Amino acid sequence: MPASDSKAASRKRGPKGESKYTWDDTIAAIGKDYSGGKILVADETIDESSLARYCEIFEFGNPIFWDDEIAQRAGYRAQVAPWASIKDTFSYGGSWRPGEPTRFPLDMDKDARGANAVRVPTEGDPPMPPVSTTFFTDMTIEFFEPVCKGDNISVMGRRLASVSPKVTSVGEGAFISFASEYVNQRGELVARATQGSYTYNPKKKA
Repeated sequence: MPASDSKAASRKRGPKGESKYTWDDTIAAIGKDYSGGKILVADETIDESSLARYCEIFEFGNPIFWDDEIAQRAGYRAQVAPWASIKDTFSYGGSWRPGEPTRFPLDMDKDARGANAVRVPTEGDPPMPPVSTTFFTDMTIEFFEPVCKGDNISVMGRRLASVSPKVTSVGEGAFISFASEYVNQRGELVARATQGSYTYNPKKKA
């Protein structure tokens, strides 16, 4: 199945972890869910307009993305959503709604960014030693069922999938990955995404 790998610049984060833990404690937590049982439901049901807006940007011309009749002849329920659109675009839960506090307060640091939309349900982290920095390392997505016009996607789970302690050229920490599942309104599993990062303490400059 399609998978994509990328690496972003490292970013500082608030103090994380406790000195009473080691990476062995993190490894022992593999398989546990850190979503807190939360389920993120996409704001919108996939419709003809949203499919068109997505496909036109990338010039995806496959007729099953554009025409119900052709999609049904090919064995699908309705127009099909491209695989690449499922994780973020059609499972998007929004970043702000009326009544919520602003993401851009007047006293915000000029170099700070507004908070991003929550993409994965999160409730705490596994036990780990103190770490200060992290960067994204990889993403793998498995697909199980086609997503079609009329579907509404939800994201659930944040299962600790792997932990690999490692000393690298940038510091000492561990490669950690979490897995989340994407389901439609009928509770059918349509995709599973596993996202990895390197969480570490940077090496001290000489």
